[in-house]
This record gives sequence, C-alpha cells and structure tokens, in this order.
Amino acid sequence: MDDQEERQMQVDEPRNGDEREPPSSEADHEGEGSGDDTARPSAGRVGMYSDDDESEETEDDEMTEADKQFIVSDADEEEGGAEVSDDAEGNSSSQKRRKKRKRRKRAPSDSESDLDEDDLDLVNENSGGGGRQFKRLRRKGDDDELAKIFEDEEEAPVRAVDYDDDDGMEDFIIDDEEGEVPEVDRAEKLAQRKKERQILGHNLGRGLGISDDMWSEVQLLFDYEVDYGWALHGKPDLMDVDEVDDEGVVQKDKTLKLTDIYEPAEIAEKHLTDADELIRVNDVPERYQSRGDLPIPEAGELEREALYIGQQIFTEKHIEDEVTLTHPVVESIHKVLEFVRGENDRQERPHYEVPFIMTHRKDYVAGRLDRNDMWRVVDLDQQFIALEQKKRNLSALFKDIVSLSPEAVNDTYVEQCLSKATTVEAVADVSQYIQLRYSNEMAQAEQSRRNTFKKARRKTAYEIGKEAGLSKLVEMFNCDGRQIPNNITGGATKTDVPAETPFQVAARLTGALFATPEKVLDAARSMVAAEVAADPAFRSFVRKIYLSDATLTVTPTRKGKSEIDYNHPFYFFKYVTNKFLWDFHDGVFLQVMSAEDQKLIETDIRISAEEEFLNDIIRRVSFASETPVAQAWNDEIRKAMLHACRDIVFPQLVKWQKEKWAMQSADFVALEFQKALEARIEMAPYTRDPDTVEEWDPRVLAISWGDGEPNAPTWAVVLKETGELLSTTKLERLRGPQEQRQPDIDTIYDLIARHQPEVIVLGGFTPNTKTLLHRTLEDALIAGRLKDEIKIIFTEDEAARIFMNSERGLREFPEGAYPPLVRYLVSLGRKVQDPTTEYAGLMMAHDFRDVLALQLHPLQRFVPDVKLKWAAQKAFVNVVNSCGVDINLAAQHAHRATTLQFVAGLGPRKAQSFLSKISRLGGRLETRAQLIRKSLCGKRVFMNCASFIRIRARNFARYEANLDVLDDTRIHPEDYDLARKMAADALDYEDAAVEDEENPSVHVAELMESDADLVKLAHLALDEFALELERRMKEKKKMALEDIMKEIMRPFGERRKPFTPASLDEIFTMLTHETNETLREGSVVSAQITRVVERLLKLRLVSGLDGLIHIRQIPFDRHTNPPTSLVGLFREDTLLQARVVRVDKERMVVEMSLINVDPDASRARVPVDVKFDKLREEDEERAQKNIDTRRSKRTVRTIKHPYFKQMDYKRATQYLADKPVGAVVIRPSLKGNDHFSITWKVDEDVFQHVDVLEEKKSSEMDLGRVLKVEGEEYAEIDQIIAEHIEATSRKVQSLLAHAKFHKKTMPEMIKEIEHQTLTTSRSAYGLLAHPDQPCHFLLVYKHPHTRRPPAKDEVVVRPKGYMFRKRMFSSVDELLRYFKEDEGRRGAAHHHQQQQQGGHHHARAPQGMGMHLGIGVQPPIPGHYVRR
Repeated sequence: MDDQEERQMQVDEPRNGDEREPPSSEADHEGEGSGDDTARPSAGRVGMYSDDDESEETEDDEMTEADKQFIVSDADEEEGGAEVSDDAEGNSSSQKRRKKRKRRKRAPSDSESDLDEDDLDLVNENSGGGGRQFKRLRRKGDDDELAKIFEDEEEAPVRAVDYDDDDGMEDFIIDDEEGEVPEVDRAEKLAQRKKERQILGHNLGRGLGISDDMWSEVQLLFDYEVDYGWALHGKPDLMDVDEVDDEGVVQKDKTLKLTDIYEPAEIAEKHLTDADELIRVNDVPERYQSRGDLPIPEAGELEREALYIGQQIFTEKHIEDEVTLTHPVVESIHKVLEFVRGENDRQERPHYEVPFIMTHRKDYVAGRLDRNDMWRVVDLDQQFIALEQKKRNLSALFKDIVSLSPEAVNDTYVEQCLSKATTVEAVADVSQYIQLRYSNEMAQAEQSRRNTFKKARRKTAYEIGKEAGLSKLVEMFNCDGRQIPNNITGGATKTDVPAETPFQVAARLTGALFATPEKVLDAARSMVAAEVAADPAFRSFVRKIYLSDATLTVTPTRKGKSEIDYNHPFYFFKYVTNKFLWDFHDGVFLQVMSAEDQKLIETDIRISAEEEFLNDIIRRVSFASETPVAQAWNDEIRKAMLHACRDIVFPQLVKWQKEKWAMQSADFVALEFQKALEARIEMAPYTRDPDTVEEWDPRVLAISWGDGEPNAPTWAVVLKETGELLSTTKLERLRGPQEQRQPDIDTIYDLIARHQPEVIVLGGFTPNTKTLLHRTLEDALIAGRLKDEIKIIFTEDEAARIFMNSERGLREFPEGAYPPLVRYLVSLGRKVQDPTTEYAGLMMAHDFRDVLALQLHPLQRFVPDVKLKWAAQKAFVNVVNSCGVDINLAAQHAHRATTLQFVAGLGPRKAQSFLSKISRLGGRLETRAQLIRKSLCGKRVFMNCASFIRIRARNFARYEANLDVLDDTRIHPEDYDLARKMAADALDYEDAAVEDEENPSVHVAELMESDADLVKLAHLALDEFALELERRMKEKKKMALEDIMKEIMRPFGERRKPFTPASLDEIFTMLTHETNETLREGSVVSAQITRVVERLLKLRLVSGLDGLIHIRQIPFDRHTNPPTSLVGLFREDTLLQARVVRVDKERMVVEMSLINVDPDASRARVPVDVKFDKLREEDEERAQKNIDTRRSKRTVRTIKHPYFKQMDYKRATQYLADKPVGAVVIRPSLKGNDHFSITWKVDEDVFQHVDVLEEKKSSEMDLGRVLKVEGEEYAEIDQIIAEHIEATSRKVQSLLAHAKFHKKTMPEMIKEIEHQTLTTSRSAYGLLAHPDQPCHFLLVYKHPHTRRPPAKDEVVVRPKGYMFRKRMFSSVDELLRYFKEDEGRRGAAHHHQQQQQGGHHHARAPQGMGMHLGIGVQPPIPGHYVRR
C-alpha cells in the first residue's frame, strides 16, 4: 500500500489540546458576541475548515493518545480477537499491528464491523481519494457526452477497542478509619477493589450475553456501588453453601451475573440484554430487526407481494384500475420491496428505510406513492411475510398428513385452496378444513415434528360419526360446500333423490354409539353441518356476503340505559339500528366495541336479508322433487344447513367482523394520531426573523407562576442556546399588589440585561396566567428601559406538563434540588428552541408512556398501545429525517440526543451505541466518513443514516478541524462525486478532480460562498446527465441531481413550518381545559357565585374561568317584575346552573344567563348517528318515567350528616368525579330504610358502594344504634368513615404506589408478563386493578418453561390489610414475600410428587419459583428475617 493510500485510510483523531467547546457557554455568548470562535473556511483553502492556513504533512507513523487506546496485541489477533490487550508496547509495534489490520481481508457477514472492499467506496469518495471520475457537465445546448462514473476502492481498517479496568486510581482510595493505615492492609484493600472491578467489568457482562463494549454504560446507568454493593461485599447466602467442614464454610463455585444483581426489567429497559446487543451489532436497520425476520424472497415472491399490496392500496385509496404488475403504482411498490428486503445487482440486500427511499430513490416512487403509502407498503410487507409463512407451514403439515393418510393422497382440494389464498382468513379456512377432515393425522404429524410423546386427545363428534360408519349417510345428503356458491349463482338444483327415506337409512346404522335412528340422524346432520361450515369455498362465499351486507343494531343494557345520557360519548350510537358495518367511519366502531366490553350495550350483527339468504342456500342444496322421500330428505337438509349457518359459520364470521372493523378503526385513529403528532413536531425553532437562518437556537427566558395561587412563587429560568439551564430565579412578589411588584420587575430586567434572551415564553395552569401574569409583564416591558424589543409569547405546554413529573425530568433535575415548576419551564423553553427535539424526549421513556400521554385524538384510548407507539415512531422518523440531526451537539448534550434514534437505520439501541462510541473517540466527529472509519456502523446502516447526520461547523472552534461542506447537506456520500462535478462545471473548471485530497469539496464550498455563481447551477444540462447516469449505472438519478442542486444552493434548508406561538384558542384550552365542544353557546354549566353586587353576579366555573351574569339575564319573579338589585336575592358560594351566552377568550370571561336554563335544551344539538332510532329512545324513556313515577311515591328518608345527599349511585359518582381520592357521599339505599349506602372515591374513575345495615332502630326513619359493614359492627357513621373507608383508602393508595403495580388492562398485563418471562427466562409477576370490582386487585404471574398462560390470584384490600390466599397481610411487601415463598413450596411439592410417580415424565415443574420471581438476589429487608 503506498503512502497516499496509507494516509487515506489513517484513522483521524482530534489532536490533543485542539478541542474547544462550541460557543454555548455563557462567556462565549455574552463576552464575545461576534461569534469569532465559530469555525469558518480557511483563508488558504476554500471550502475547508482548518486550524492553520498552511498545509502540514503528517507522518504516517504519528500516533495520538486516542489511537493508542485502539491497539490489539499480536497474540490477540492470532486468537481471533477474543481478548483485548491491556496496553500498547510501543509506537513501533503498534504501527505494525495497525498496518497488519489494514491489509486483513474480512469474511462477508451481517456484523457492523465486517466490511468488504466495496464497503468503504463512499468513504474514500467523501475524503477525496480516488473515487468516481466524470467528464465535465456540458451546459444546456452542448453536445459533450458523459463519461465513466464510479470505480471501486480498497477498504478502510476495522479497529478493535481496549477496555481495561485498571484505571490507575488505586492510590486515591481513602480509608474511613482514623489514624495511619498499614501498607499491607492498604495493598490488600487495593487488590480487593481491583478484583471486584474485574468481576463487574468482565464476569457480569459476559454472563448476561452483552459485550464488554457496553459494560461501561451499565456502570453509568446503575449506581451499583451504592445500591448493589451488598451483592459483592455481603456475607455468604445459606442457599449458596455447598458444604460445611471443620475449616469453615465452603462456597459453591458460582459466577456472578448481571441478572443476579439487577432486576430483569431494569436490564431490558436499558437495552442491555443479549438480544439488544445482537440488534446493536447487526448491520441491519434497527426498526427492521425489531419487527421480525426479513427472509430472502423466493423467485417470483416480490411480484406476488406487489400485487397483494397493490390490491390493498387500491382498495384503500379507491383506485378503480386493474391491479397488474405493469401498473405504475404496482411497479413502484415492487421497487420499494426490492429496496426493503430484495437483492440488488450485486446480490446485496440494501434494507433501505422509508426516509432513504423517499430522499435518495424518489425517482422510483415520486408521483405514485406518498410517504404514508410507503409506510403502508412496509407494514403490509410484514403481513405478507406472515401470510406466506403460514401457507408454507400449512402446506408442509399437509404433506406430512398425506404420508399418514391414504384418504389425503387424492385430496387436491387443499393445495388448490392454498394456492389461491391471499388473506389470512383464507389460510385459516384451509386449516379448519384440514383439522376437520384429518384431525387424527394432523395431531400425529404435529407430535412427530415436536418429537414429543403422544398425548391423550379427545375425539371430535365428526370422528366418532365416521368411526360409526355414518359417512355413507352423510354422502346421501349430497351437500357439498364447495358447490353451494356455484349453485346459488348458477341457479342449479339437485335431482337424484335417494330411494329410501333418511329414517330408513338411519335405522340400518344403529349400534352401540347411536342406539336409535333419531340419534343416528342427529349425528349425521351434525357431520353434514360440520363439513359445510368447514369448507373454504363456502366460508369465503358467506364472508363476502357479510362484508357487503352485514348490519349492526345497538341495544343498551340496563346499566347502559342509566349511564349513557346525552352528554356521554357513547350516546352517539346508543340506539343505532341496522347500520351497515362498512358505513362506520372515523373510528366510531372502536367505541361500539368498548361499550360492549363494558356491558353498556349489546350488539346484533347479521346479514340485512338473513332469512332470504338462508332460504336461498337451502333451496339450492335441496332436492327439486315433490315426492315424500325427497321432502323427508329436504327436511333433514334444512336442519343441517340451519345448524351450519346459524350455529357455526355466522357466529364465527360475526366475531371476525368485529375484529376486522375494530382493527381498521384502530388503524384509522392511529394514522390520525400520527398526523396530529407530526403537525406538532414539524415546527422549526423560534426566530425573530423567519427569513434569517440562525446559527444557534434562541436563548429563552421562561416564566410561570403555576396554578397562580396568591402565595405561590413565580419562577423564571434562562436557557442557553444549547438548551442547558443557565439560571433560575424565584420571584416572591410578582403575584402581589401593584406597589409590591417592582422588585421582581427589576429582577426580570436584570435577567434580560445579563443574559440577553431573544424571547420570553409564558406558561401556567390557570386562566390568570393570561389575565394577570401576561398583562403584568407586557405593561412592565412597554414602560421599561429595554433597548431592544423582546417578544412575549405563549406556547402549548403539553410536553412540559409531562416532563415536569417524568422520570427523565427528575433524572436531569432532581426533586430536592429543583421544584417541579422549574422542570416545567425548562421543557417549555426547550420547546421554543426546538419543538422536534423536545417532543422527541417524550419517546425516551420506557414503553413510550410519555408520548402516549399526549391527547392527540379523542379515540386514542381505545387503540392498542402498540399501534400508537408505531404511529408515533413513524411521525418522528418522518420529521427528524427531514431536518437532520447534529450528531456532535447530540453527543455533547444528552437532551439534544433524543432525535438520534429516529434517524434512518438507527433506533434506541444503535443511537445509544453511537453516542457511547463517539464519547470514547473524543466527543465529536469531523466527517461522515468516520461513521465507517471509526466502526460506528456497518455499510447498510451507513447507507441509511449518512445523509441525515449533520457535521455542523458551529460545534468546532475556528480553524479547529478540516470539515467537508457536503457533510452538512442532505446530499448522500454516494453522490458526493456528482455534487463536486456539478460545482466544478458550474464554475467552468476543466477538471473536477482536486489534487489536495484533504480538500475534496473545494469547488462546492467556493460555489456556496458566491450567490452569483450559484445561479450557474440552473444552466447545467442535468436531464442529459441523468440519462447518461441511467445508461451507465442502470439507476435513475434525475430527481437526485435536482435535489443536489437545491442542497448546494441552500444546505439543509429548513423544511419544517415556521415556529408559531400558541393561538388564542390554544391558549384558552391550555389554561382552562375547555374546548369549543365542552363550552359552547347555549350549553348549561355549573358555576359558583363568588361575589354579588347590585347589578352583577360574579361566578367561578369548575375550569377556573370567571363568569358574569348581568341583571338583565335574571328571570322575572312570579309577579313578572324585573329585579332592581341582586343583593339579597343571591348568596356567595351558591352553586348555580347557568346558560352560556358568550365566551370571551381574550379576557377569559364567560357571559352567562339564568333565563331559559334547561339542561335538556342542548340535547337537540348533540350529534347522533344517521341510523339513530329516535322512536326506540322515546319508548325507552317513556317506560323509565313510569318506573320513576312509581318510585317517587315512596317516603324519602333523610340522615342528619354533612355527607348525606339525596341522590342515587349514578349521581353520587358524578358528584365525586372531581373530588379528591377518599371523598365520601352518604345516600339512601334501594334495599329499604334499614340500609343506607356510602359511595366513596377509591381512585380516578373508580368508586365503591358500601352497604350499611342498621340494627336496633327506634323507628323506621331513625338511624340504627348498631351499624354493620361486612360483618363488622360500628356505633356511628364517622367511625365507619374513619376505621373502614379511610383505612381501606390508605391501603389502596399504598398498593397503587408499589413498584409492582401496573396501570394496565388484563390483556396488556398478560402480554407484559409473557414477554418478561420469555426474555429473562425467569418468573415474572405484577399487580393490576380488578376491572370490575373496586378495592380488588389481581396478582398476575407466570413461571418459565410452562406453556400455560399467566395465572392470576385475587388480592382484596380490607381496612386491616390485604387478603390473599385466605391470609391477611399488613403490607404489600409482606404479601409478595409470602407469595414467592408459597410458589417455591408449591413448586417443590410438585417436583416431589413427580419423583414419587416415577420421575420420567418430560413435563417439568415450573422453574424459577421462589427466589427467581423476577427479583434475583435481594438484600434482607431491615428488621426482618429471611425465611428458609
């Protein structure tokens, strides 16, 4: 290798002493002001950023300190690189090893570090060494031809990393004891410390299956020395004792693993499992790895898939064209599939993600598929892969059945149906057919595949009938399911009537199994019905009828009639009648299914003309004869067909219809969720002048007084341009009277003068933020002494409210050091600086819980979380890749790294790896080429991510580094040569080649600096150049060339919409939580009188808004005289129902009226479905009124207690809805006057109704002297509240706050438990609230190596503790300890029982019980003994 190649492949490292902080510190921005420290083009070399104007030759053998850390010893090289050397033995040997690695050839692999000779082609082009050579582009009208394009180059070196635990800091250990420490003891302690570090650094990492490369991150993520020191320093555990002899305790030889110290959930949350490491190192985009396998397509498979996806997209987009491979849309779909999982001409699988295809392969999709279509193709690709796999599995299974069954040899129907199957439902139909016809052979085939013992299996009724010889009778029915569709469409009928009646034939077939002809006929009809119902052709026919003609009718249950009033969200469809399923839009079907799950409604789905359809089927399978024998057969046929349709097929298709339309509705809502999220995050940083491109984000001053209470302080924070917190200030008197505010106003002036913020952003939780705080600051600044005008804005604070109490916020700004309002303001200010980055921070929470807290669609709570998570990822991927990621800023500031995971090709694991490696490389990258050179990623990931990673000059001090201007453009490194040639030809240079390989983009930089020269790009003949490229490279580049021209003219031009402060409507909703739907003209709301004056009532709404009622809006008295004064007519603190007249959002005031206040008046304006049956509703209401009238004649009982209310349970729950947890209402009971009920708020939207029995009553209406609740006696109501309600509430809150409690549904919890068990191979468990019973919880658990679904036990909260397995426990921890010990005992007993029975069974007892219930090794709880 010559010197030029040696220099080209040398790994670049930042020079010691040259690294400087970017202009982000306070001193940089306030002291300098001019930005002179920002890197700029060298005076001697146009287009390059250099630390010296004179070129300097660097010796090939020169080594930096950073280089020395990446040296692998010769011994390690010979052993395959399994071990890493401790240190380098000298520059000479190091240089030889480096040269040796450069010449080494690597075998093809998916690993990121394995690169062939072509892999570094782009890197060499980027650095200017060799590369593709072009002839000069001719201008439009010239006749020059284009020349040869690309040539291959040699690979760059792959470096190993040295992680030695010996950090040379042993001498800094301080002994806690007083006095001098003997040198011997000190040496022993140092040796022990070093040994412990080695255990942590090597054994744990390898024990878990993660690389040593990631172990350093573990030490940062977990505070192991503080929280887990007992695991290394503690005394021997009796469970680990092997034997005891005279010399003492002998420990078992046990290797300490990461899972022995940390919770498996913690390890999985931090992406440190062996599966995470595999994703991290595989050279495949992380999102593709996370979704599952990407099999290599077979010959013709992508064509079939293109037609399959095309059919779906044509249907969804209402394209009426025929779906063919030559259709332009289908051609684009086929090309996208090739990019995603196909192979190129070099037999490589590129695995391009959607952003890369949309940006750099748009010539194949533009105008045919938009961005959402592309994502749809990726999603449907996953469905198609699953479909093909199901078909292959089923085909292989049937081949095994053929080898076992002579009957199956001649059955070609299965393969015919499988070859035509294009949906999962069609494949399921074939599977059901096989299971019916060959159930025994199917069981044998599956057992032989699994290599297990034959299990006892219960025979089906169909098998019993076949064994009894009823097949001949079944054939005489002549009901072939595959012929029914043809008979119906063709009008065919049967004519060959059997000679005997069914009864006569059945009489000859009686026997031990079926003793009478009636039983024989019953069995035969069941067999006929089963055959027809399982036939794929018949099921497909009926399914099509259901798709086009199925209707739904909703009937409210008794519970639904009382709960679903006209203000309820389900009222829209409460009485929907005969509505076609395909006519449901906007995700409403999700609400219907939710209402049914809550037992509020019952649904009836049926074909619109079901009777006619059934009669048509029966007529076509009946005999066309009037003879008595034919009529007898037709009667049996009718019974069989009704059984097949009504009892088997129809219920299955109804279930399928519900699932299908619910899934489509969920997809619709998820897409709307994605669009709404994109609209929020696709916003550029705030700028004073939208036409000016700012180098840094604005400096922000954020102010809020939170809920605006009189004694609450106001906080002000200032953020640097990078988003770092610069200062916090507490303002005590800004909320006070006018004369007391001036000191705080002066403080704000001082903050502005010292830190020079470009904008002030306000936030808060109550309307007075707008009416008082905003007005106070505006008045102060207008009358102030500021030189430059500074704008005061509001911005939506949904992300800030989440960050304020999130784990991420508490980790960055701990609870004790910073109040919640400071965290709120930091997030608010960062959103102004970069909305995309701040919203992306919501995706950093485990399980995406923060981003799912955003209320972006009214129906999103009905959508499975997995769909919303994927929708959120797609939204961020779309936006982040349009604006790019400043990789060096992300590496230096953790809160700016939130967008990195959404770069094409990356994900949370690869982004984490990027940042970790960059940190070890010195904290910054100077070129995109270093992504490959420094082994940050492999070729596939590099191809996906390179053009979206920005190397910005602002992160480097003046003359600090040689930067390529193309590294801060959207131009991909594969197109750098094209960009350089276009620039050279635009400048009329004869040769595009540059002699100085350190300055390959000199022409591009020169062109960028001259606005006059940029115009010349438009005169290049790009169309002809594109044609020549396509001819030579077989690749379309026309749009790519146009994009290159745009990027040279405006590098990384902002594509997001300009920053817009919150609108008046958005401010109103943010501060009041009211919308145009919840507070509109004519609606009736509750309000409390706060002040009464002569002609005006001042009120306060629940939302905090001020209400006004003028005397003109007061109704006349009974003598029709208008009131002259309101004083005396109304009292303060009175709750009123008033009608909204007008909402003044600017002043945050609602004008109201007491005239024509009818709560039901707005009912007519409540929207309902077009198929809403008003007559059914009126009939139901009329009947309910009659019931209420009869009840009203009863004597009303009153109990003298402040909590007593005359209301039923429904009104009680409504009354308690906005009350704190533990609030109580005492109300009458429907059980009679010897009972009363207590309704109390257990948790948000959870209420318990407690029945109280009264005894020893002096009269019917008096309160009993003895009150009983659940068998316990009390003397008075207050005692019940104190000893039963409040005690139970404390226990409930303690359980809700426990780490093992999960706020999930049962399906979500089961999925989570199964996932933990599968990934950790340990038992997993968790608590969740019972869906139907307040104060009842479910302990869901599963042990590994068991196929059974997770089990669940009930935990009942009592005033005295927690009832579990018939035992009472005082705390949740005590309960869980017993649970783990009890499971251990059960497992041991089960194992002992198996040994007693022979011990040779393959079914094993559940493993991982007791000590392995997701806990690992835990220290004893203080004050308790560990039971053994």
